[in-house]
Amino acid sequence: MGLDDRDYMRDRRRAEREGARLGSASWIDRKGRVEHHGLWFDAKHGGHSNRTGRYRSRPRVVPHPWQKWLFLLMALSILIPMYGELQRKGWLPDFEKAVPFPQTGSVTVPANTVGIVSRSSLTIVTGEANAVVQLFDPATNGHALSIYVAAKSRVTVPVPSATYRMRLIEGQKWHGTTRYFGPNTSYETVAELMTFEPRSGHIIDLHRRPGGNLRTQLMLSRPLSL
Repeated sequence: MGLDDRDYMRDRRRAEREGARLGSASWIDRKGRVEHHGLWFDAKHGGHSNRTGRYRSRPRVVPHPWQKWLFLLMALSILIPMYGELQRKGWLPDFEKAVPFPQTGSVTVPANTVGIVSRSSLTIVTGEANAVVQLFDPATNGHALSIYVAAKSRVTVPVPSATYRMRLIEGQKWHGTTRYFGPNTSYETVAELMTFEPRSGHIIDLHRRPGGNLRTQLMLSRPLSL
């Protein structure tokens, strides 16, 4: 090695030491990565540090376990009233032959009923559906009275004075006291007991409207045959 070579190598080592002191890169390998201060950088990302979190994936949002039950309850609160409305309007398939609906104001009472000792009254106003309004003994669940009212009618009937559980059966095509309105039988129970005092009565309006005070619950069972 001549003097020129020794001077060249000396200058090169001096430049490398000066570069290390100023913080420049040590070397670049053949895969395009740069090691600097003990850290690796990927050239395809433009040299941005992975420690900055710029390319870190977003945290996955995990729903609370109760949220699905809340959504289910919200859906049921909409679907159940909608199902009852479809039945009352007769929109579910019904291929059976209909029979005439009983005369408005006619009643069905148990065979062992002796007579009405003290009288109250019940006035019923129907909407777009025919209705059978039933009264039951809340203690025994025994049938006391069923009143038939055609759609868009108003009727007042005498009722024995007592406290009853009221149930409502509504629909379009009448199939008798066993099948009622077939697959379109809407069957509900009034949430609160109704007390009929002597020489007084109740008026119920079966039109569905916002703010109505006759709270009902859908019955999952079928009404009993009369």
